[in-house]
Amino acid sequence: MRKPKLRELKEALSSLFSKPYTIKYPYEPSIPPKAFRGKPRYVEEECIGCGACAQVCPANAIEVTELVSGSSGKRKLTVHHDHCIFCGQCQRYCTTEKGIILTNEYDTATYDRTDATTEVEKDLLICEHCGVVIGTVEQIRWVAQKLGPKAYANLGMALILHRDLDLLGKTAPLSPNAPIDRTDHIRFLCPKCRRELILYEQWGP
Repeated sequence: MRKPKLRELKEALSSLFSKPYTIKYPYEPSIPPKAFRGKPRYVEEECIGCGACAQVCPANAIEVTELVSGSSGKRKLTVHHDHCIFCGQCQRYCTTEKGIILTNEYDTATYDRTDATTEVEKDLLICEHCGVVIGTVEQIRWVAQKLGPKAYANLGMALILHRDLDLLGKTAPLSPNAPIDRTDHIRFLCPKCRRELILYEQWGP
């Protein structure tokens, strides 16, 4: 009969009196490592709703929907965890670098796929002349704050800053199909309408 070696006896005794290597999940929580890439989550106060995360997502797991009603609207960003491959590109290329993060949450099991989502909703800034979407209010504000005093070179950013300070009064609504005029200078306009206004001021009657 072959006798066990001292090393084998030592390993057997140490295994007998040590804790098991495996965990008792799901009866006990499992703590993932610090660099673990889990479920993406939007940070409400840091996300500006620019949609950069959706543009760089290789799995098309981030859906951007815009609901516009008259002069106001909402942009909703939705992460579908059942499509997400947890690559971390959304976090890496986030404009603010803090708007969306990968958490340590890994349990995505659910009976309803509509529950496997993370959403954030932001107010849209609408062109007062043609009605197209300029961007989210928070995105324009973030760019203006980054530029500092240089933001006043762009009237749209200046209007956002003035509105935050409650210095912007209400302007009369434009009539449908009305041509652009010098009186539209102090309005939220898209780049196309702003260019038309500048050309009108230079070459108009």
